[in-house]
Amino acid sequence: MARKAVLEGGKREEIITAAEQLFFTEGFEKTSVRMILEKVGGEVGMFYHYFKSKDELFDVVAQRFFQTYQSGFEAMAEQISTPEDFVNTFLENYEAAMERYRHIEQNMHWTIRSALHESTVMALIPTVQKLLERFGYQGKYPMDIAAGRITADISAAIHSQSFIRMSDTEKKEVLLSLLKDTLGQ
Repeated sequence: MARKAVLEGGKREEIITAAEQLFFTEGFEKTSVRMILEKVGGEVGMFYHYFKSKDELFDVVAQRFFQTYQSGFEAMAEQISTPEDFVNTFLENYEAAMERYRHIEQNMHWTIRSALHESTVMALIPTVQKLLERFGYQGKYPMDIAAGRITADISAAIHSQSFIRMSDTEKKEVLLSLLKDTLGQ
C-alpha cells in the first residue's frame, strides 16, 4: 500500500521537535523511536506514517538546525565583493553564531555536534563557490574543490584553540591568508 502524502505541521512537527531534543542530549544511537513517541504521546505506526526511519528523521532535524545558519550565510554573501569584505563580514557574524551554538552545545551529545558540523560545512560550499566566482577565481583546482578547501580551512581555523585566543586583527589576517592561498593571490 502506498504511503499517504504527509502534511506539514501537527504531530509531524511535534515528532521533529521531540527528536531534536533527544538527539541533541542523548545522541543518535541512544535515542529510540519509542523514546521520541513517548514524548509526543504517539504510537509506532504514527511515526512511520511521517518518516521511513530514524535516519530520515535525523536528516530532517539536522537540515532544520543548519538551515537558518545557511540562509544567514547566503544573505551575508550577497553583500560581499572582495576577499577582505568576506573576512570582515564573516568575523562579525561568526561571534553571534558561535554564541547561539554555545548555548545549545552544552547538553549536546558529541555525535550530534559532529554530524551537525559536517552538514553545516557541506551546506556552505555552494555559497562559497558563488563567492569565488565573484572574486574571479582562476586557480588550479576546480571551483567546487576550491570552495570545499576554503570552507574546510576556515572551519579548522575557527575551531582551533589558537584562533580563539587571537586578537581580531590576527583572526582577520589568518582568514584572509587562507582565502588568498586558495585564490592564488
